[in-house]
Amino acid sequence: MKQKIYIDILVGVNLFINYFLLLAVSKFLSVPVKRPRLIAAASLGAAGSLSILLPEIPMPLSFLWKLLLSALIILAAYRYDGLKNFLRELAAFYVISFSFAGFMIALWYFLAPQGMIIKNSVVYFNISPLFLVGMTVVCYFIIRLIHRITGRQAPEDLFCTIQIDMNGKTVSCSAKVDTGNTLTEPFSNHPVAVVFEDCIIDIIPKQNEKFRLVPYQSVSGPGLLPAFKPDKLTVCFGNRKTEIHEVYIAVTKSKLGAFSALLNPDLCQKTSA
Repeated sequence: MKQKIYIDILVGVNLFINYFLLLAVSKFLSVPVKRPRLIAAASLGAAGSLSILLPEIPMPLSFLWKLLLSALIILAAYRYDGLKNFLRELAAFYVISFSFAGFMIALWYFLAPQGMIIKNSVVYFNISPLFLVGMTVVCYFIIRLIHRITGRQAPEDLFCTIQIDMNGKTVSCSAKVDTGNTLTEPFSNHPVAVVFEDCIIDIIPKQNEKFRLVPYQSVSGPGLLPAFKPDKLTVCFGNRKTEIHEVYIAVTKSKLGAFSALLNPDLCQKTSA
């Protein structure tokens, strides 16, 4: 007996699955995401699920297809911030996806639920839309509970975008408020934002006299970071923007994980003033 596949259920279920897989990746890696990008990436994955309608695809081609689709999904979901971070996000996506796939295979093997199909690496459930909505709500609260227990969920107000203006030029980059960043410029005592050099290469002053050296302490020992005073720094939390003039930008050649800048928390206090 042939199993009927309903396109709306196929796309809806895989949209739901991909959205929560991507959300789990962002929470696991503490990568800031925007809901429209998550939905767009999940929609891309849902469209890819239509491959279940094709004849059985040979394993090598299926592997290449899933690899390409996964890469496109990651690029659609998260801001590209270098190859290293992209590969880290892709690896996390695969780890979480494999965990989910293992659960689905176990469910299929032990329970063999009616209306469930696994073909061309695509999972299909013949379930009602009402059940899908209910499962969405349940999964949402489960994810919230896991994050609360593990403490991995970072407050959303730690993530922001900054704009740095210098000599008529402006650059923007993603930033995180780092509670461990207590750096201040020694003479003025202004708070310091540490920014990855590649992101601000176009506005770094050419004259050495415009730089100050900011001492810092890390696990590898003490050091000095060159820093300059911009014309202004704009911190953007969603639609809320605040301009700050009493700030220094410290330049680092080391990547800062998923972000391009780490802010002194004092700058956040200034934004709420």
